[in-house]
Amino acid sequence: MFGTVIQDAYRQNEVNEIVNALDELCNPNDTYGWASSGIYCFWNYYTREVLYIGLAVDLAERFKQHNGIILIDENACKYKQINEYFKKNEKLGYSIFVQSPLSQPVTSKNIYKWLNYDPEEFSVSDFTHEQSKKDLRRVEGILIESYRRVHGNIPRWNRVSGSVDGQRATLDGNYEIVRAMTCQKLSPLLSRSTLRELAENPTYAFYESFLHGVRQLMLSVGLSFNEALQFIQKTDILGIYERIEKEGYLYKELIL
Repeated sequence: MFGTVIQDAYRQNEVNEIVNALDELCNPNDTYGWASSGIYCFWNYYTREVLYIGLAVDLAERFKQHNGIILIDENACKYKQINEYFKKNEKLGYSIFVQSPLSQPVTSKNIYKWLNYDPEEFSVSDFTHEQSKKDLRRVEGILIESYRRVHGNIPRWNRVSGSVDGQRATLDGNYEIVRAMTCQKLSPLLSRSTLRELAENPTYAFYESFLHGVRQLMLSVGLSFNEALQFIQKTDILGIYERIEKEGYLYKELIL
């Protein structure tokens, strides 16, 4: 149930702001916002070059690992590369490709709430649905492969290509998702607000949640934005899209 790309760009001293925004919008204990599992991308804020495409069952936890808040083996994260980047650059681009909360897997943060199991005693991997992990790997593989087809190589911080299943499923149009991760121009897949803006503005987050349903239809069924919107509007009893149109939200400038 992927659909929405959300961008932001942060300074090294703003890491905790991104963590807080991820915890607010992609919290594994919530039934609103988006699932904690998704695809993420680090990119050069100044050149728009994609540096890394990865997957995470918990986007906030993985971001902490990459930025040294949670210490793990350097070979298992991009902490070293990010530190080197910040020695020469002020801001680093970060984007997430998110799923509906209906796709939320079991994590160490919700295993007790959902199943009444102590995460210290039970392995989360025993309860994470294999299909959800397979879907993440597949989408990651599609995006890495779509990047390779356009640029001739995988992103520089990626060591290997994604899953073979994802590579085989890649279509030319999939590069639009990668492009939306770094480009602020209007795209039907791209949130018109940054990660931190959505965390701070419930109205914007509400609008993007509605639009996520439209984007899901676009990607899953192959409809155009207008076709998917017409379908979703049939059940829009709250008139959410009317509010979006009235405020001109879709034309809001995305400033990082």
